[in-house]
Amino acid sequence: MQGIEIRHLRYFLRVAEELHFGRAAEILGISQAPLSQQIRQLEDRIGVRLFDRTTRRVKLTPAGQVLFERAQRALSGVDVAISDAQSAGGLKAGRLVIGTVSLALHTFLPNAMRSFAAGHPAVKLDMLICTTEEQMALLEAHKIDIAFVRPPRSLAGIASREVHREGFVAVLPEASPLATKPDLSVADMRDERFIMFSAILGIGYQDVVLQRCQQAGFRPNVVQKVSHTMAIVTMAAAGLGVGIVPSWVQNEPLSGVAYRPLGELPQAVSLVVAWRENTTNPFCKAFADASIAAAKATKAREAPRLPRS
Repeated sequence: MQGIEIRHLRYFLRVAEELHFGRAAEILGISQAPLSQQIRQLEDRIGVRLFDRTTRRVKLTPAGQVLFERAQRALSGVDVAISDAQSAGGLKAGRLVIGTVSLALHTFLPNAMRSFAAGHPAVKLDMLICTTEEQMALLEAHKIDIAFVRPPRSLAGIASREVHREGFVAVLPEASPLATKPDLSVADMRDERFIMFSAILGIGYQDVVLQRCQQAGFRPNVVQKVSHTMAIVTMAAAGLGVGIVPSWVQNEPLSGVAYRPLGELPQAVSLVVAWRENTTNPFCKAFADASIAAAKATKAREAPRLPRS
């Protein structure tokens, strides 16, 4: 069909999978208005409506369902063809530099690397462990090829897909009376000294914490702001205050702290795999796919965690 491009189909598939323009736009790394425009353009060029849209929901039309099924197979064939062409052109060997925050190291990343290496044994892997802010700068400077980061507020020129989502735990000095409460709530922490994140790129989920504190009727008494999650844990171990942080910290053994789940807070802590849209490295998408598959498998195997002290 004249005028239809692969990007139209990729955008359509993402909206069809999410059935939510806002979430689809976030995953694609574009704003919602351009995404809606691309979908309308696709509908105009095909000549049929693909989605029924209301203020409450998005639903595939019968025509949209047919396109969804066929486009998935078609784009899978395109990806295979590109991979085969790259291999024929001598691109089977290469190098991939990965940036990551600590969370990925303790969950899915080892399995993702194992899976990717099995399919691409001639590709050399390197890895840097740094913050979201540092990774975004390295990605822009072409010093890393792929990044595992908290969703940054600006994704211009960056492709991304969510690989992991989690909730929060309270981090308390082991000697704190709150550490003895089996069912801790945010409201219980109203009189505590808080250690919180600095206002840096990639930690927008702190807004969720602040909003819940306000709903509980208090404003946190912030005595320290830091740029790394483990800094909050370390300061809590030193008795300098308490914190509310992503639940992955329970994988980091540290004496002197107690972790308590905060189930009242939503699963609002997201991790995405990101790469430059104009990258010339042919292995980025394959590693992203391996990471998403490994993250899903890891989540399926995880048993419910017990509070640790």
